[in-house]
Amino acid sequence: MLKDRLSPADEAAREKDMREQLAACPRILDLVARGPLADPAADAVVYLRSPLDPSPVVVSNDHLMGCIKAAETFFRAQGVGKDDAVAILLPICPAAIAAIWGAAACGIAEPLNLLFTRAAIIAQLNAVKAKLLLAPPPGMPGGLSEKIEGLQKQVPSLKRIVIVPLDGSISFDGEVLKPDPAWRDDYGKSTDASEADRVAVMLPTGGTTGHPKVARLTNRAMVASAVSSRMALDYRKGDRAMISLPLFHVGGLFVGVGACLSAGTTIVIPGPAGARDPALITNFWRIIEKYRLTHAGNVPTTLGALADIPVGDCDISSLRVTPTGASICPPEIERRYLATWGGPCVQQVYGMTELSGAITHDFAGLKPRPESVGTKNPLVELAILTGSQLHTGPWPSPVGELLTRGPQVFPGYADKKQTEDAFHQGWLRTGDICRIDADGFVYIMGRAKDVIIRGGHNIDPRAIEDAALGFPGVALAAAVGRPDAYAGEVPMLFVSTQPGVHVDPQALSAFVLEKILEPPARPRAVSVIAEMPVTPIGKIFKPKLREIAAGEAARELLAAEGLANDVSVEAITDPSRGLFLRIKAPPDKAVAAQRLLQKFPVKIELEA
Repeated sequence: MLKDRLSPADEAAREKDMREQLAACPRILDLVARGPLADPAADAVVYLRSPLDPSPVVVSNDHLMGCIKAAETFFRAQGVGKDDAVAILLPICPAAIAAIWGAAACGIAEPLNLLFTRAAIIAQLNAVKAKLLLAPPPGMPGGLSEKIEGLQKQVPSLKRIVIVPLDGSISFDGEVLKPDPAWRDDYGKSTDASEADRVAVMLPTGGTTGHPKVARLTNRAMVASAVSSRMALDYRKGDRAMISLPLFHVGGLFVGVGACLSAGTTIVIPGPAGARDPALITNFWRIIEKYRLTHAGNVPTTLGALADIPVGDCDISSLRVTPTGASICPPEIERRYLATWGGPCVQQVYGMTELSGAITHDFAGLKPRPESVGTKNPLVELAILTGSQLHTGPWPSPVGELLTRGPQVFPGYADKKQTEDAFHQGWLRTGDICRIDADGFVYIMGRAKDVIIRGGHNIDPRAIEDAALGFPGVALAAAVGRPDAYAGEVPMLFVSTQPGVHVDPQALSAFVLEKILEPPARPRAVSVIAEMPVTPIGKIFKPKLREIAAGEAARELLAAEGLANDVSVEAITDPSRGLFLRIKAPPDKAVAAQRLLQKFPVKIELEA
């Protein structure tokens, strides 16, 4: 029987447990080692080199932890100290896990976004003054090795590029790491309390082509995150959890790998590409059956794709928990997924890079509330900022920006100039608009930057998206602001369809207009696109949609004035400048085009 809310005694017990874990585990390695120390012979990782791998690589707890210790020794021999960064450009595999934790033990691990351009990789390495870079050998999918060829000339701090295979072995530059049994004496038994405040991991916060912020994460923050997720998602000794999110994301690294290892839960990696591999989606339920998985978390876009894959005769009775995060799961996608799975609920997880993971969860044993992201983690404090007013309870709260503080909060970005704007009176600003109900359940209404402002009227894109997802055949939906000469911006709706389904844009538009009672929120334009742009972890990538919307609006305005054949327009998003329109036109048309497009609240750049 699920509880409707936590009792004060339940909350007190969880907070006591968290304090004890933080005191006992000054390093993330001390927490991670707890599961392996309890059962060294048990499986730590089952690594499928592809989703249908007939003979996966199985790594025991003792072997994995011994290799982490060996990796630490390797890095120390390369001169890596506490303030030195080891950049890791590897997909999820046993060697990547060993490298990240080994680097965090002696220095700073920086897993890199696998979709970074070469320019972004160089910018990241220079930002953290990386001493080493780990990358796969040439010829691997994604061209990772090719991206970094010869870049040492552009990164003065980089002393060595270490080649790491993706075949399941744990080896650096062709030398297989010999497991070091000293891990049993070192990990899990630290008494150095100063390690808690040491930055041991740095993660990029988003984006793939520009210069994302780099979040500095302390051991204390990572321990608090992993313990919270272990509690909430009910990881147990002997469980088997699919980890398909990349390790440069807090969901994969802390909500997944860190929490699982600390609990004695076996990690099952369904291929180095994770959920980006279409073969995983197609064979998802077979993998659940074959490996008797108890946990299989995915982002909402992936859940939407899985909802279209019939379970058939697969025995998936082992599957107990489906966490979802990275973005809010629309009710219609959750309904469709649950109808396919047959399970009781999807457990929402809410957090961000700057928090080393999640600050709220749908906790096991607690009845989820529709459209909520659950209740706060132990020792987490929440506040709502409305104008200049800071509301810290009692709840319910007004709608405003969610702020937080507690052991999970990061100390700042690698670029200290970026840190000041991240905080308000000591509270971390999440940038998410939300409300908190009387029982402490948190409801995310949307991103502050995603709010569409039509003539001064604030529009929540989720209302449009949720309406569209109710139309037959729609798989994913995203609403963004489209530049408008009169209103500043108006809503534009993008949808992608379920496999093999045709959706008529006019019928969809009529359906959505009828569902949305607020006239300003009704989308001015509806576009059915072949594929929804997503980030490396599967979150809908709205900057790309804003580019499409801006370019389309600009071309329509030019066409209305007879300039469409003479002027070309490209919408571009730059990390430092934001969205702008680059126009190219002959001299006699350029001035007129520029004057016309200046009616939009978008920067204009004339190409010479």
